[in-house]
Amino acid sequence: MQDKDKPTILIVEDDADCRSVLQDLLELNGYTVKTCPDAGHAVAAARAAPPALMLVDYMMPDADGGWVVEQLRETGGKLAQIPIVLTTGSNEGRDIADRLGVRSLEKPFDVSRLLELVRSLVPQA
Repeated sequence: MQDKDKPTILIVEDDADCRSVLQDLLELNGYTVKTCPDAGHAVAAARAAPPALMLVDYMMPDADGGWVVEQLRETGGKLAQIPIVLTTGSNEGRDIADRLGVRSLEKPFDVSRLLELVRSLVPQA
């Protein structure tokens, strides 16, 4: 059940274990979390119900995280305003995040840095 007073974060991550850990961590810290295993589902989910924040893996099998950012920005309106953080372990991912004007977060995650970044982008209700 989704709590309407809690901001929703959409996690886009192809690794099921990583997706599950992120979901548990964010839910324990007061957020509603939805997840997607790939880029295509992420764009559809964001269009159906725009989240307060998206954490998007840079490297996915169907398309990279930069593609997700570009699709949402091209749509315009509320979707273009969603804060997005590209999660990456590569220099390429960080460079793409910089080029697209979104934040990046280094994998493996530093939990305190992750939570600090999330809180700075999506204050809790």
